[in-house]
Amino acid sequence: MNRLKQLGIDVSVGTLNFLANTGIMLPYILILFQYQKTQSATYLITLVAVYISRAASIFYTKRLNLRSSTYLILTLVFGALGSLPFALTTSLGWLIAGSVLWGYSAATIWPYFLTVKLHLTHTTHFKMKSVYWLVFLLMGLLLGLDFYLKLSFSLSFALLAVLNLVALPGGLLLNEFTHDFYRGQPNQRHGLKQFWRWWLSVVFFAAIALLTTLRKASLNISYWVTLGIILVALVIALIELYADRTKLVNFKLRLINRGFMLSYVLLFSSFMAYYYWGKLGMYLVFVVYLIGFEGGAGILGALAHHDADQKRRLGQGLLIAGHLLVLIPWKWPYLLGLLLIALYIGDDNPTVNRELYESEVVDDDSAIINKYRFSTAGGLLCQLVLFGLLVVASATHGLSLLAFFKPANASHWFLYTWAVNWPLVLCSLGITLANIVNHRKQAAMEKDDTLTD
Repeated sequence: MNRLKQLGIDVSVGTLNFLANTGIMLPYILILFQYQKTQSATYLITLVAVYISRAASIFYTKRLNLRSSTYLILTLVFGALGSLPFALTTSLGWLIAGSVLWGYSAATIWPYFLTVKLHLTHTTHFKMKSVYWLVFLLMGLLLGLDFYLKLSFSLSFALLAVLNLVALPGGLLLNEFTHDFYRGQPNQRHGLKQFWRWWLSVVFFAAIALLTTLRKASLNISYWVTLGIILVALVIALIELYADRTKLVNFKLRLINRGFMLSYVLLFSSFMAYYYWGKLGMYLVFVVYLIGFEGGAGILGALAHHDADQKRRLGQGLLIAGHLLVLIPWKWPYLLGLLLIALYIGDDNPTVNRELYESEVVDDDSAIINKYRFSTAGGLLCQLVLFGLLVVASATHGLSLLAFFKPANASHWFLYTWAVNWPLVLCSLGITLANIVNHRKQAAMEKDDTLTD
């Protein structure tokens, strides 16, 4: 009986691990496939709704002042409730409600899962068992089989609802394990007192919703109105960043830079790659990103002989080289440049997790959420700059915005190279250089403090 109980716990925690690692993309991908299959306005609306809910949730999730372990349980409940409408109905109202819940779960399940893992690592002997990754593999194969056999998407939606429920006991168990960590911890208050920011955020995410729709469908909106909306959203984003100017001062630029580069690689480059490799391009970019993200820390560590200072300098050098390579209008330097950028992101990710969690500028329970908050802000800034450049390029050459997102041929390759790719890369390079200079100033100040002591 005990072995059976332990097996059940392992399956539950393994399922939670699977959902935490894949949850940010699964809802969006499933609804995207359903929209592509049906071309229904209903699924287009729900696609935008889940995207906006996912983007907005990371900014406002901490307002209830709950523990991260409690939020983790909440994400599983919302994930199950959000999946069910897609499995049971095609009613727009229910699907929008499901999208909002699912978007919140997708945005927050990984940050809270990672936070709880870090708590347990620092207070217990908890570590991920091999069986958890075996469950991860089985869940991935199960969903992959569903896609390959082209079974009803309702089955996939229902399966995700079941998986969230299966993971719930694992979430409750991890919540129990964190009691020692939270005992004696001060109650952190995260409420938003500046209500004008709520209203600005409504306008901002309405603009993001419109731009997201324009990636999928043609709307009867003039280029100059669209450009005006983008500029308003950019101003709001800058106001938000200025309002948070005292938060995570030593980390903010680094996190914004991370988000900007992630959007460049995964959003812009996924479409730009069509002009180099056709339909294969998007898959090549994703494979390169996975190699860099998953292997960055190990590869750079080996090249730098596991010397932390040397690895940091190597990573910064590769990152600058990556930016310069993607400026070259040839497909192989472009792909190599994306790989170097992804390697840097993959190497920096565990480092910034550790440094932010162990820093004294933010409480341990909200460190990771704050990381993803500013990283998401950087990603949204990249999207706004991207859309602004696309609008100008499209307007001046009489093209539709969809000509970039749904190209029929590669005839406008050089237009998108000089009018969109180059300015976007130069923006990213500027943020990167500013981040490097800022990091070196911090290191010099810390060295001076150490010598003074």
